Amino acid sequence: MGKVYVPHRVVIRDASGKIVSDEEFDDFDAAKPAFDSKEALPGMEVAIQHGARVIFKKFR
Repeated sequence: MGKVYVPHRVVIRDASGKIVSDEEFDDFDAAKPAFDSKEALPGMEVAIQHGARVIFKKFR
C-alpha cells in the first residue's frame, strides 16, 4: 500500500480540547510561518500538525 497525502495543519483548540480553528497547508514550509504568527490565548493551545501527528505546540 502506498503513502497517502495528508496536509500540514495549524490547529487552535480551546481549554476543553475542541478545535476552534483549523487551517490546512500543502507543506511544512507554508505552515510554519502561520503557526509562528498565532498567539495562544489563555487556556488555548496552538499546534502545527501533519495529519493527526503534532509537530509543535504552544499554549498558555
